[in-house]
Amino acid sequence: MKSSRKQKGWLNKKLENQKFHKGFQNEYAKLSIGEQIVRLRLMSGMTQAEVARKVGTTASAISRYENADYDRYEIQTLRKIVEACGGVLSITMTTEKNKAA
Repeated sequence: MKSSRKQKGWLNKKLENQKFHKGFQNEYAKLSIGEQIVRLRLMSGMTQAEVARKVGTTASAISRYENADYDRYEIQTLRKIVEACGGVLSITMTTEKNKAA
């Protein structure tokens, strides 16, 4: 439990640095998209190949979209993947000021 608090303290300190904070947010956003796609696909009970067939693409393309390192998402393709899994794509934009609200 103690080391967990230390880690949170370390991260909070690092996040005070604007450059680190921006990079962290960018990486988190990429990871988040891939994680959400995987979670939605698994909740729908489908394999990457099954989603690919519904979307009209390949399983390797679905795998790329699920990869946290991927950063070339296309909204149209995201929407097709999400809808193939029975979900709805929602995109939210905000300023840093409004983020905490």
